[in-house]
Amino acid sequence: MTITAGPEALAARLDTTDPVAAAVRAVPLEHFLPARIWVQATDDGPYEPIDRATEPQRWMHDVDVADYAIVTQFDDGATQWPERGWRPSCSASQPSVVVGMLDALNVERGQQVLEIGTGTGYNAALLAELVGPYGHVLSVDVDEQLVSAACWNLAAAGYQDRVEVGLADGATALAAAGSVDRVIATAAVQLGRLPYTWIEQTRPGGLILTPVRADLASGPLVCLQVGSDRTARGRAVGMRVGFMELRAQRTPGASWSALRWDDPTIEPALTDVDPFTALLYEASRWAIAISVPSCRYDLEKRTTERGHGVAWLLDPITGSWASVIPTTPRSENYPGYDENRSHARSICIASTPSFSFSGGYISRMTVSSSSLDSPRSPPIATASSWSSSASKLSYSVTRFTRVTTVSSPETKVSS
Repeated sequence: MTITAGPEALAARLDTTDPVAAAVRAVPLEHFLPARIWVQATDDGPYEPIDRATEPQRWMHDVDVADYAIVTQFDDGATQWPERGWRPSCSASQPSVVVGMLDALNVERGQQVLEIGTGTGYNAALLAELVGPYGHVLSVDVDEQLVSAACWNLAAAGYQDRVEVGLADGATALAAAGSVDRVIATAAVQLGRLPYTWIEQTRPGGLILTPVRADLASGPLVCLQVGSDRTARGRAVGMRVGFMELRAQRTPGASWSALRWDDPTIEPALTDVDPFTALLYEASRWAIAISVPSCRYDLEKRTTERGHGVAWLLDPITGSWASVIPTTPRSENYPGYDENRSHARSICIASTPSFSFSGGYISRMTVSSSSLDSPRSPPIATASSWSSSASKLSYSVTRFTRVTTVSSPETKVSS
């Protein structure tokens, strides 16, 4: 089997600007990855362990040919290859995502760049190529094991004098960074919790590029410009991303085992909202997440014993939860759909009123029935009067690190 691989072939396949393409050609990705990796070929597929020593062709294909994210660490290093852990904690992002973010960051020669999340060191090397010999790149990571490996990778590739790597929590002040022209985060910030220190350390007119997320759904990639008044405003970038959260902003894992969908101590309620329709699609989950950003969800298919699916909502911070079941039979493929895609009523059991589908936050969610013609079409959803195309959503960040949405011709938002 012949594989067309390497940085030249990778740059040729990616849709990017000339400066970024030149950087990709100059930096071989394979120099920044360990011999033993995990690869998830599909969004819902398993993480498969691959060893370069025993499967060199497959390793090279997945690294330099396929547009995959390459996981290099699970569970902050507690899970060892080839075991699959619970939470990926370091990866080399998909090459298409890497170049898309660098295009959005619009790095210029001679600039000072702060990277939050060193990872393998690959992105820092690309940034060094973009800023050139008179620029400066400071990359920080909170994981000592990752910092050590990245320093070795950068030195082996010849970037030890062009990239400064620091062991630090990127969510706090970084005195070593000084004033910078660009900040890029390779870990997602929780909705409403963008560290104000990033704004403080960015010169007026500088850019901050970061993924935003909530526990219910991955959110947009947001590019903010810092103003002379020390606030930052911007819009979402028109590309889909999904990143691990900043470790300082992790929320506890959701524990469902002790919950009963038919808890006899809670009085059930009826709702016309189909939770399966809303929760199956990322766009509508993000709309709901605006109102309940720490909410987690799970969808259980029908079983022989139960005869129906169950939709779960759980806030691990407050302990609030809800279970929702259909009152009529559902189809096999989509446990929350009726055969004719109509809105049947559902029974909701909620531990607190604020989590009820018949009251509180979730009751303000509506789903357009016109979007249910095809299960491939994401439903149009509103939550708390929120309605927006993801690529047109706007943000404003104040000194108190509160992210609020503002109106634009394409966006209708009220808070």
